[in-house]
Amino acid sequence: MGELSLLEQLRANDEALAKTGSLFGLETLHRKESDPGTYEALWHILSNLCNLAWEVGCRVSSSPIAVEGGDALWALNLPTGEAVCVSRGITAHPGLLADMIRNFIELGYEEYPGFHQGDIFENNDPHYGGIHGPDFDMAMPIFYEDELVAWVSCVTHVSDCGSVTPGSVGFLNPDCYSDGLCISMEKVGENDQFYPWYEKRIRSRTRTPDFVLGDARGRLAGCVSLRDRLMDVIDKYGIDFFRDATKEYVEDSRRYAVARVKTQTVPGRIRKSQFKDLAMKGKNHILGKQDVDCLFNLPMEVEIDVDANVKFSLRGASGTVPFGENISPTALKSGLLNGYSHIIGFDMFNSGPTAAWEVEPAPAGSWANPFEVDWSASSGVAWAPAVMWMSNLYEVFGRLFQMRGFVEEMAAGAATTMTAEFAGITQLGYYLAGLTLEQASNGSPARGFADGENSAWCIYTPNADFGNAEVTELYYPILYLGRNIEPDSGGYGKYRGGLGHTAVWMVYGTPGLEYQCGCAGMRAKIVANHGMYGAYPTWPDAPSYAHDTNVKEPIEEKQPLVHERGPADRPTLETAIKARDLQTHPIAPFVTHEELQNYDIIVHPISGAQAMGDPIERDPEAIEEDLNRGWTAERVARDVNGVVFSSNGQYSVDRTATERKRAEIREERKRRAVPFKEWWTDERRKVMEKENMDPAVLTMWRTSMTLSPDYGDEIRKFWDLPADFEF
Repeated sequence: MGELSLLEQLRANDEALAKTGSLFGLETLHRKESDPGTYEALWHILSNLCNLAWEVGCRVSSSPIAVEGGDALWALNLPTGEAVCVSRGITAHPGLLADMIRNFIELGYEEYPGFHQGDIFENNDPHYGGIHGPDFDMAMPIFYEDELVAWVSCVTHVSDCGSVTPGSVGFLNPDCYSDGLCISMEKVGENDQFYPWYEKRIRSRTRTPDFVLGDARGRLAGCVSLRDRLMDVIDKYGIDFFRDATKEYVEDSRRYAVARVKTQTVPGRIRKSQFKDLAMKGKNHILGKQDVDCLFNLPMEVEIDVDANVKFSLRGASGTVPFGENISPTALKSGLLNGYSHIIGFDMFNSGPTAAWEVEPAPAGSWANPFEVDWSASSGVAWAPAVMWMSNLYEVFGRLFQMRGFVEEMAAGAATTMTAEFAGITQLGYYLAGLTLEQASNGSPARGFADGENSAWCIYTPNADFGNAEVTELYYPILYLGRNIEPDSGGYGKYRGGLGHTAVWMVYGTPGLEYQCGCAGMRAKIVANHGMYGAYPTWPDAPSYAHDTNVKEPIEEKQPLVHERGPADRPTLETAIKARDLQTHPIAPFVTHEELQNYDIIVHPISGAQAMGDPIERDPEAIEEDLNRGWTAERVARDVNGVVFSSNGQYSVDRTATERKRAEIREERKRRAVPFKEWWTDERRKVMEKENMDPAVLTMWRTSMTLSPDYGDEIRKFWDLPADFEF
């Protein structure tokens, strides 16, 4: 193999997998079987090196997104690109990094410009597999005694990539030409140094060049630190053991995932759709074509065969949108690996499990495969539909786990994600645009046997970290007035999802600050993931703000301020302060019409996850505890969970009365119930007449059925519609 070019090795690897069903043709894991102790020790050393690179890279970077939010990742890859092990951080990226290296090889870069020790390659262009502009992907080849033995790769999310609006989440971008600075599969440095023109381009085309260059140097520092320490590891264990074991780790992970699927699921076909809105009609926008509300169909179809091979399909994905919320198939597949790691779980998180997949390309011209039809489609925040689509995995595999009795493996589904970005002059006098990273700590999903965890998880960063408030205040001209658990934000069920939290900020120390309540997977007008098995869904994301306020006066008088969102029908923002512009129920996403000023208030919620099971089956003791902690409202406990309680400074649930009330609720449900045929008949009439269907709904279904004709045929068949029916 050593005499083959990397491209020839790629082809040989593909042939070996097709012939044997094992990666690299490894039908036996010789190193693992002959020396399991050393095999395991080397794995942990390599994993620790990746985490060391993350620590070094984030600290060198010094940007708020990396150093405090940790929104970055480093990986060790095989010479042909497959990820061997990865660090903590944004674990949605290992697939992207692996495919980027493979693309460098397939594009002939080994011959020209060649691969040498110290070379630096980058990509952030979605046309060539990137996710979106702010995520800069980097790779460096690693040589040992003149042989390319591995790659180190990494990604950091930068604070601004020069898109048409400031910041790193370009949901307003109308096309790819407004997505900002583009690094398109480029060699950007050599001899462990960036080219001077690379740095000049960043200074010329981004609003926060010092932070963006800091991220670049952090990426480089992390890669070099891993590479240099890897030399000592190879010296200790030998190049032959290293070469063999790193391949075995990838195949080992494939086997583990396949065994889990074979043991815990059943063969067959299972489907689930999510729906995501983007409510932009009548709001600030850049081009006239953006004065429109959009709705995404995010379908997932999974087929599992008797050998535990898994086929994914996006048949029915709706069309592209004139905003930065379209994604490349490569990036979506990488996101799928991230979700798969949550659901299936790996001893070794790497590229292995993808070898047992077949991912059918999404229909050309859809949000999930835009460029074949619309090269100009924007991917400013391509995660927006992707994180919601990935959430389908939870219900799809949750149902399969339940069929086999693995209830403890079930999870109801992910939270949605609404970002907070600021742009303006800081309290230290310099310009800054960037994220607060609050959204990296949602609630986690309800399990088949327990509630989710509060503010401790995120679908794309499972080891969640929303950062220290005090450090965030050093970077941005804001002061935290509150950061607290948001009651009832985890849906309603036998087991509730983990609760989200609400951040309350006061703008301070700036001549003007733009607040962007951005979309990275949120919903404002519809119910998306609704939980499982009778659960009720969480509400849409509900931010608010007050501009030109009287807050200075109550501070001076030591009066109460806004520290929480408060009840939906009487938010604290309405009762505690006064303001010229009081927005208590704006429809997200949005950008403030005017720059916010000192003493203005922002209330920014972070979603909880989804619930599982019937709400009236929830343990009364759990509801009693939630009431006493302030985690659920009396109305919810009474009307949704059906409990009877009293309060004398401490809530107490009456178990006997609760059972009677729940029995009454069940009887009332029976009285309201409608036979399915009757319900179907009435719903069919509504479909035929397109009754009360918003233009966004009609556009979604029309594009879904046009781009996937067989999907359209299934829709018509289910509703018994004419063959020529269209929305």
